[in-house]
Amino acid sequence: MVYNKPKTWRNISSKKGEKIKKFLLDLGGKEDKEVKGVGEKWRIRLGDSVFTFYTKGTLFVNRIDESFSQKISKILGQEIKTNNKKVLIGLDETGKGEILGHCVLCCVIFPSKIARKIDYIIGSANTKRRKSVSYWDSLFSELDRLKQEGLRFFIEKIPPWHVDRYNVNKIMDVVYQRLLGQITREVNLSECRIVIDDYGIGSNLSRYLEFLHKNGAEIIVESKADEKHLECRLASLISKWERERIMKAINKEFSLDRIPVGSGNAGDPLTKAWIEAWRKTGKPWPWFVKQSFRPIGKKVKKVDPPIRHELLSEESKWLFEEGKLSIDSLRIICPKCGNSLKSCKITPSENGKIVGRCSNPECNAIIENLNVTLLYYCGYIIPDSSVILAGVISKDLEKSRFFEGFTFVLLPEVRRECDSPGGKRELERLGNFASISRINLFEVNTKDIIPNSENLTTDEIIVEVAKRINAIVYTRDKAMYGMAISKNVFCLSK
Repeated sequence: MVYNKPKTWRNISSKKGEKIKKFLLDLGGKEDKEVKGVGEKWRIRLGDSVFTFYTKGTLFVNRIDESFSQKISKILGQEIKTNNKKVLIGLDETGKGEILGHCVLCCVIFPSKIARKIDYIIGSANTKRRKSVSYWDSLFSELDRLKQEGLRFFIEKIPPWHVDRYNVNKIMDVVYQRLLGQITREVNLSECRIVIDDYGIGSNLSRYLEFLHKNGAEIIVESKADEKHLECRLASLISKWERERIMKAINKEFSLDRIPVGSGNAGDPLTKAWIEAWRKTGKPWPWFVKQSFRPIGKKVKKVDPPIRHELLSEESKWLFEEGKLSIDSLRIICPKCGNSLKSCKITPSENGKIVGRCSNPECNAIIENLNVTLLYYCGYIIPDSSVILAGVISKDLEKSRFFEGFTFVLLPEVRRECDSPGGKRELERLGNFASISRINLFEVNTKDIIPNSENLTTDEIIVEVAKRINAIVYTRDKAMYGMAISKNVFCLSK
């Protein structure tokens, strides 16, 4: 027998613990009579493996192979149960209560036939315990190899200043509904199980989940769902990996006099020391600090996020409720002139910050909170070369926050058109902003999305990719703008 992975089982009764003990002894295991660890009830050695059972009902083994792990799980009644569903979907978040950094949301989807492989890979991983970044990177690397077998995941982030000011649960409701709408279009709902860790979901998401249930999906909403369901646990672990990746970049840029930023948890001694060191500098708090959290500031009453549902056309709102809102059906209603807009303008305001405006030339009114509404209802933008070469995205991120949090999708055709000193500088700046998660950068292989792309112009490729991945087109070029509008793709323009 080859042992090569640690594994943890939790919430085990004393009776089942004794059953496992007998099972191991019958296989030739040897019990350590002198139990030295805190809280240990018994410890048994079998080959190179050490099984330890704790009084709190946790069983841990340092090394075990997949088949033997499944035998233990079956005895404990904790074997992977899929209820005969072929597709498993899980949603969870990390970082909502941390004093530094983003709240990271994750949605995973995978075929149930690889559930045991996933369970074996994640082994004893526990998001509640501190681990090195390399540990999470190694775990993610193993999971990433399962993409070829159908594992997919989607990550969204809520920035710290939104956590400071707004009711985060209401943002999560919209983001989770968008993600579920995106992935459930591709599957047979009757074959799906969807598990969400219950953070206090709101009425709109509850109605959408009921809609999915009526169409055949099994829906599970439970507190601490990551402890009971593999798909939710996997979402928790991937969101943890993403948050650790972000904090690593923040540590690299913002450490003070060899005092690292730490994990971002208020109880982390490193984070406490960094907070005090930064306070003494007298500088404004960096963007990743949640200033409503103690000991930075005082807790404040959160308000509803400015996700302005009334900006969506009635058709757009209906389609979102049905999980069908797409970039070619997205319409914004100008609050001033009442026009249904296929596009909005992006221009500087009087104070130099970028704002969204009505594209009706007779109106040109500022549309308040357009960016937040588009961020959480859509979230993806494909910029063309005219935008990259003008450097407008990095300029906005340096002075204001209109584009903060969006995922910018870079196409190889656009990158080639930006092969100039100015274009390279802007792409480098965007890469730096992405490394600390001010924005997200996502590069796609056009041929993976449009096999016959060699027969299309760059503008045609941008429009087609936008339609297929539900991304806003952002351009300063009149021809590109005209093509996007003619194809009903929602557009941001100069």
